[in-house]
Amino acid sequence: MPTEEAKVSIEDIGLLRGYGIYAGITTANSKPFRLDDHFDQFEKSAKTLNLKIPYSRKKIAEVLEELIKKHNFKRTNFRLILTGGKTEKGVCYHKEKPTFYILAEEWKSLPKKIYTEGASLVTFEHQRLLPEIKTINYIRAISLQDYREKHNAIEVLFTSKDKVLEASMSNFFMFKSDKLITSKESIFQGITRKVILELAQKHFKIEERLVSVKEVTNADEIFITGSFKDIVPIISIDNKKIGSSSVGVGTKKMMKLFNDYTKSF
Repeated sequence: MPTEEAKVSIEDIGLLRGYGIYAGITTANSKPFRLDDHFDQFEKSAKTLNLKIPYSRKKIAEVLEELIKKHNFKRTNFRLILTGGKTEKGVCYHKEKPTFYILAEEWKSLPKKIYTEGASLVTFEHQRLLPEIKTINYIRAISLQDYREKHNAIEVLFTSKDKVLEASMSNFFMFKSDKLITSKESIFQGITRKVILELAQKHFKIEERLVSVKEVTNADEIFITGSFKDIVPIISIDNKKIGSSSVGVGTKKMMKLFNDYTKSF
């Protein structure tokens, strides 16, 4: 149905208590990109919060295909939202009566200049609650938008106790010499992140580990990844230049590998 006709109860526990999960899925060649991986994550998130997904993988996949055909966008972004449904006694919910919906949107590219010339990040000390799953709690990310804009950054990079974690809506990678390094713990391990690690195996040494803030300032190259933005080169953090302050060779290599992969998907 049209978005303006879709309704959610004002008693929904997702609205009243922020209790719910989220998945962001994009398409490649008019097909949901890495759908089984997204389903795995969505089911893990649902299990963690004791929520019930009311439809099978097959049924949801059929609905996604229908939405792709109905909209006929060149590329579609999907947002899957699952909450506990109507609240009971303020903080309880009925597991068998969840709220679940899929929102389809036309994918909008970031300005081309960002991909060719790079963007900036600004850091902020923050550790997300339940970082291993994707909840609908984006309070900190949203509250930091003025801070992000003030620093002319594309995203906020979360750090905790001198460790670099993830960006507010992306995963973080850096190159040091011939090594591709990414944070592993206390983060949400996104699907684009997973694909990057798969593609990089034949071309670079890979390290998944804790990453210190000091390491980042001395990185040769940095990029962030996300389902709705692909790979975004980063040329400065907190107004400090990264490497040559231009899109590096390693980042360009990964961008080409990822682009080739999505074209053939």
